Amino acid sequence: MNKWISLIIITFCFLLVSCQRHPDAVALTVEFTWDGYEHCGMGLPRMHIKAVPENTEFLEVSMYDHEHGFDHGKVKIAYAGSGTITKGSHTEITGPCPPPNNPGRYKITVIALDASDAVIGIGSQERSFPEKK
Repeated sequence: MNKWISLIIITFCFLLVSCQRHPDAVALTVEFTWDGYEHCGMGLPRMHIKAVPENTEFLEVSMYDHEHGFDHGKVKIAYAGSGTITKGSHTEITGPCPPPNNPGRYKITVIALDASDAVIGIGSQERSFPEKK
């Protein structure tokens, strides 16, 4: 699916449950890797988020398995400015645990929030786990 169509769908779905979205919200670049991540591990994979607005106070990160229809949770993280999240951090998110021989398709969505919890940025990336080698 085209990156922009995906962003529009995510934004539309988020607007259904959120009351505040800044009109100048930007597209975040979300990059993550499963390198070193164990099957049924806890926490987030190693991630880099780019184009984060300067006035970001929090990042809200969620993970969903589109292959198996499973929500892995959501966490609100105080943003310290680095744009990097370490592997295994924030164990409020349960890691990928697909059945043997049936990889999951995991989408991680990151929403940047300002001090009033208004959405000022949103982005996502999707990867299979385990990835084919």
